[in-house]
Amino acid sequence: MKLTVPHMGLLSNAYTKVLREHGVDMCPPPRPSINTMNLGVRYSPEFACLPFKINLGNMIEALEGGVDTILMPGGYGPCRFGYYGVIQEQILRGLGYHFQMTRTDNPDSLGDMVKTIRDISDIKSKWDGYRVFYLILMRMAVLDSVEAMYFKMKPREINQGEAERAFDESLKIIEKATGYMKLFNAYNKIKDIFRDVKIDRTLKPLKVGILGEIFVVIEPFANMDLQRKLARMGVEVVRGVWLSDWLNDRFRFKPLKPNQNRLSRKWASPYLKYPSGGESIESVGKTVKFYKEGIDGIIHIMPFTCMPELVASTILHRISTDLNYPVLSLTFDEHVSEVNLQTRLEAFIDLLERRRKNRLASRFNSQ
Repeated sequence: MKLTVPHMGLLSNAYTKVLREHGVDMCPPPRPSINTMNLGVRYSPEFACLPFKINLGNMIEALEGGVDTILMPGGYGPCRFGYYGVIQEQILRGLGYHFQMTRTDNPDSLGDMVKTIRDISDIKSKWDGYRVFYLILMRMAVLDSVEAMYFKMKPREINQGEAERAFDESLKIIEKATGYMKLFNAYNKIKDIFRDVKIDRTLKPLKVGILGEIFVVIEPFANMDLQRKLARMGVEVVRGVWLSDWLNDRFRFKPLKPNQNRLSRKWASPYLKYPSGGESIESVGKTVKFYKEGIDGIIHIMPFTCMPELVASTILHRISTDLNYPVLSLTFDEHVSEVNLQTRLEAFIDLLERRRKNRLASRFNSQ
């Protein structure tokens, strides 16, 4: 069995090496590219969202590369995502591909996820299944920490490119950490690597919160690497959606970390009392939170046709008006151009810089 799973940010970095250690012939597809997009667009329904199209393109690339088994989460919720695997399997079989589609019927169930891991690997005992799944979750948490450190350091770095080198080196270190003690030591080493990045501590860069649909926030290709663009423009990215938080809300592998979904419901309550699917409640709740924390502005990103985030976008417009808080909404599909995105980002950052200068001028004049 040659198994593949479509990409989603750094998720494949978390599980590929670990599952290979337990007898799984993991064959990740190529990183999403224009070819991936073109394949997905060609064979997807027109109304399908961008994550669906990228996932489908990834599956086709993997099947063309010799893969015979695809693993895809399924089940109910959080939006149309629950139906992806079923529809994608029908499309692929209609194209003449022969393969096995393995789906997790309930991706929110710990027992179901562990059963899936045991089914595809040489792991026999239930205890070993839990131990391996927990290790994958912890690796994902460390990978998210590496990205957060990069976003903190990049706008402050003195030597151009040093933060990128620290990020790349960190990924290589995590790749080799296939045990708990190795992962613990790797994390300590990574913190030392980022501490060695020379930064200008006097700089106070603009801070921009990134919120929206989880796949488009996490997968760089889906958002045209928006967050790296901002970091290279000297902006500190404060991401409100992390895959390890999403997983922790469901599996509580970090029990001391507060449940982000519950907190978001509390923060969102003046504007949205009930979740409308996807990450809508986090988008609304964390916009209010970021405003109170002094984050300079919000960029809300979503795939075209995403109903949960469309609901959130409408509410964010009201929050922006009520609080006089800058919110830029960006919708991504196969038609968005790089130039258009860059122009809108530059205009938004220029707006935030002018607002900051005006605030400082007001304080100076009042004194």
